[in-house]
Amino acid sequence: MDGGRGAFVRQYTAAFSGTLIMVTSAAIYGWTSPTLPKLLADDSPIPTTRDESSWIVSFMVIGSLLGPFISFFIVDRFGRKISLLVATIPVIIGLILVLVATSPAILYVSRIFCGITYGMAYMVMPMYLGEISSDKIRGSIGTLLTVMAKFGILYVYAFGPYVSITLLAWILLILPALFIATFIWLPESPYFLLLRNRQDAAEKSLKWFRQTDDVSQEITQMNESVKKAQANRATLRELFTVGNRRALIIVWGMGACQQLCGSQAVIAYSQEIFEEVANGLSGSESAIIMAVVQLITAALSSSIVDRMGRRPLLLLSTAGVTVCNVVVGLYFFLLHKGVNLDAHAWLPITFLMIFIVMYTIGLATVPFALQAELFPTNIKALATGSVVIVALAISFGVLKLYQVVSDGLGMHVTFWGFAVFSLAFVIFTYFLIPETKGRSLDAIIQDMNAPSSKGNDKKDKNDETENKEQIS
Repeated sequence: MDGGRGAFVRQYTAAFSGTLIMVTSAAIYGWTSPTLPKLLADDSPIPTTRDESSWIVSFMVIGSLLGPFISFFIVDRFGRKISLLVATIPVIIGLILVLVATSPAILYVSRIFCGITYGMAYMVMPMYLGEISSDKIRGSIGTLLTVMAKFGILYVYAFGPYVSITLLAWILLILPALFIATFIWLPESPYFLLLRNRQDAAEKSLKWFRQTDDVSQEITQMNESVKKAQANRATLRELFTVGNRRALIIVWGMGACQQLCGSQAVIAYSQEIFEEVANGLSGSESAIIMAVVQLITAALSSSIVDRMGRRPLLLLSTAGVTVCNVVVGLYFFLLHKGVNLDAHAWLPITFLMIFIVMYTIGLATVPFALQAELFPTNIKALATGSVVIVALAISFGVLKLYQVVSDGLGMHVTFWGFAVFSLAFVIFTYFLIPETKGRSLDAIIQDMNAPSSKGNDKKDKNDETENKEQIS
């Protein structure tokens, strides 16, 4: 039992505060879009070559790969809350390095530090949100990760083109400060508190999130989950049991799809991409419009993910980005062949905006909800860390090779490559992604361990409220 609307308000309040670290992470990620043109300009404050600029983009991913390893060692020892607060330290160091940078090498180090925060945030925040949320709104709260991340992109796109690199660093430092100032007052995850045998603190935390004193049934269920988690300590071997292996295939596939559909390259290089098209708007103005579209679409996805379900949104999303990649690739192919396309400059802009809508409404939001739902408590940290590592490793390759392939073979080759991968993920989604809308975490995990690979979208609706044996 929970406090109804009041409980939802508290959970959303905690989620909005917590996901300020996602605003920070995404803003730092998108920092390259308005900054690279300044670094590559003739009057650059830090003279930079095109090859060095691609490393500035890519070095953040190297740092991001370190984040999950750090989180894995502290998230179950010190808690989700402390881990997220600690995650702000590297980005603060990274931004200070931007303030004093005199060479690309210092920016490389800065990006590594910023990447550590990015990797930690994307590992720990889904865990925290999944563990504080009621079943009815867990999906929409999970998608706030993406909504707030898109706000971070808009934040840096809106300021970046119009201020110096130094001033932009100061503006970005506001974000981790705001996160610390608000998040430090919120309760720790009740799941973690039970893991540390802090029963009274766990009950107090759950009462705050549910806005009711009647939490006995839910705390009992959590205790059972925690006991099983403690009896089955997380190991690499445990990660590859039947149910967890199935869940890993799903979330690794989704993580790969997020990178290989082209979204990260579009975000990181958006201003440069738009400047290739003579559409009457500057590259920075087009990038800002794209960021606004992202934010609005992410908010829409957040409101409908628990109504429409995960599978329909993912199928729409993967199919949509496939079509957009084909069309944008065709435009750049004709441009590469010398065809005069001035009268059709609206085409790539329009389809890149549609691409952003299609990506954001499903691929950018739903995987984080699934990530929080498909794994039992004892393995969640290890599984989440592995997903982040896989996705970031692919991201590094995409971001580094994007510049190389686009410069060497043409942008059409890049976008058609993204189209091939996107089409593959339409098929992947159709055959492998289960529906988890409205189901309890225990019911979802039971289905992961069931013989049928898509059992949970075939379950009777009544199964959702049955008192099942908890597999966590």
